[in-house]
Amino acid sequence: MEPERFQQHPVLNAFARIRLRFIRVKAYSSELRVYKQHVKKNKMSDAPKPNTLAISWFYGEHQKKSLILSPKYQRNAIWSIGQKCFLIDSLISGCPIPQVYINIKTEGLGKEKMTIYEVVDGQQRLRAILEFLKDEWSHVATTAKSYPVSDLYKKYIGRKYSDLPNDIQNTIWEYQIAVQELRGKDAQEIQGMFRRLNYVVLSLTDQELRHSQYFGEFAVTVESLTKEPFWDDFGLFTRRDSRRMKDAEFVSELFIIALDGIQDQQKTLNNYYSSYDVVFPQKSKTVTKFKQIISSLETIKDTIRNTRFRNKSDFYALVAAVNGLQLTAGKPLDLSEAQDDLKNLSAALDQPAEKLTGEAQEYHTTIIEGGNKLAKRKRRMEILHDIIVKHI
Repeated sequence: MEPERFQQHPVLNAFARIRLRFIRVKAYSSELRVYKQHVKKNKMSDAPKPNTLAISWFYGEHQKKSLILSPKYQRNAIWSIGQKCFLIDSLISGCPIPQVYINIKTEGLGKEKMTIYEVVDGQQRLRAILEFLKDEWSHVATTAKSYPVSDLYKKYIGRKYSDLPNDIQNTIWEYQIAVQELRGKDAQEIQGMFRRLNYVVLSLTDQELRHSQYFGEFAVTVESLTKEPFWDDFGLFTRRDSRRMKDAEFVSELFIIALDGIQDQQKTLNNYYSSYDVVFPQKSKTVTKFKQIISSLETIKDTIRNTRFRNKSDFYALVAAVNGLQLTAGKPLDLSEAQDDLKNLSAALDQPAEKLTGEAQEYHTTIIEGGNKLAKRKRRMEILHDIIVKHI
């Protein structure tokens, strides 16, 4: 609606219309200018440029401390020795490896000015290669059992880089890595690009990511246990759990109880996959112990399936309690006499929080105050231990 005074004066009205159009055109011109500046700033010349660089170049820049392998937006280095050996096998057998993204920038002034190569994506691959060139580890025999290595790798099991024949050393030294070079990108732009590069990885669950990274002893053991039919007896997992590998992740946590006891949330899970990727000396003993725990729990499978103990936090505590009891007994336990007390605890916990008393109240507190924290898990385990031990 135009101002009333313009409606009353045709000349002023016309003038106002012209002026409004002029303002709109000027505003459009301003927006267009800003857009052109944006296009100019983000022109294609700033896009990543493909290149190839020899491993010798990466080694040289790393020695000069101009190759930055751990920028703040990169993940921590968690590769197992098996993954590292498999990567070196790719180099000596001439297989391609994923490209590396590097942000090139300058730091310092005058004589102190130097070029810095910041690894945006690919630091774990480069770190493994540089470690091998420095003789920090050798080809491991058990990698050949867990990974589809080449016959060439098998010839040099047990050897470090300096122990390899000259032609194999040169093959690694001169191997060309595909590189995408970035220039003129600030920290915010680099972080955005890193998120884009890892978008698919970030959309995976933690266990799907582990499944894509680890192929060795621990991973194979857990995935084999996940397929055991006894899980159906307890009603722990849904189809969605299986689709997103949540079942394998939880079985991993339970298996670690038999190996090393209760853990703080999932903080150590990746470490177990990595540490026991190639060599898992306790495998047979731990699998036997774990299956004995499950055998004990099968004596109360109906109670588990029909009470809150089918919930993962409660089932975890139950496994931990039985694990402690079996350390003394050394064999599977018949828990059937403890069923009534376990059912009573479950029924009590179904009540409103304000009506809870005694061990039910304490148990409830451990759930609502961070159910997967180490101290809370231990306290729940102790409560269940005290209930069960009276009946065995």
